[in-house]
Amino acid sequence: MSSWSSEHIFEHPWEDVVRAAFRKYPNPCNPAVKGVDVVDRRVCPKGTIQSHRLLSTEFPLPDVAARLLGANDHAMHISEHSKLDRSQSTYKIQSKNLTLGHLVTVHEHLEYYPHPEDRSKTCLRQKSTVRVNVPFLSGYLEKLLIENFEKNAQKGRNGIEWVMNQIKEEDTSSRVKPESSDILTQLEMKFKKEAEDFKQSMGSFLKNTQTNPSPL
Repeated sequence: MSSWSSEHIFEHPWEDVVRAAFRKYPNPCNPAVKGVDVVDRRVCPKGTIQSHRLLSTEFPLPDVAARLLGANDHAMHISEHSKLDRSQSTYKIQSKNLTLGHLVTVHEHLEYYPHPEDRSKTCLRQKSTVRVNVPFLSGYLEKLLIENFEKNAQKGRNGIEWVMNQIKEEDTSSRVKPESSDILTQLEMKFKKEAEDFKQSMGSFLKNTQTNPSPL
């Protein structure tokens, strides 16, 4: 097993960084992530938002190594669980690969929290562990994956910065300040609106289906 860890400081408040982290993909800084699907997202009574997403990314190994592992479609699917805790001012993310799980196991942990000495800054603690169960190739493939994590870490940070700039432009162009500066309240309102829009769309669809039944 091989591991890698890093720490980074964003020159932005925790609330701004978390808003960007929720909208991190897609972004031009890390085009390897091709798709994101929300499996479950809920606002819990204790004041937390818990999410489960599935990510589709390009396989993080050279073509030769990917073929050796049987990754013919050059894609990796990842399960991601996150928890935003307003009371503790933390946003934690844990992810694990689903593709080729019997051969390669990749765990990644990220935590965003306010800088302990300067609340205008945000700390990011990141750790990845890799285990490859392939005889004679484990060390080589684990080294390639760790090197890939190091490269993508900077891309991910650049992606956060890019999304924050996009959000600032949107806020400026709308010229409307958020009703609340509380990040949890903003996100909860956003999720509730999305859920209500979905319910209305499904209601209209079912009504049209009953009014105009299929001839089949």
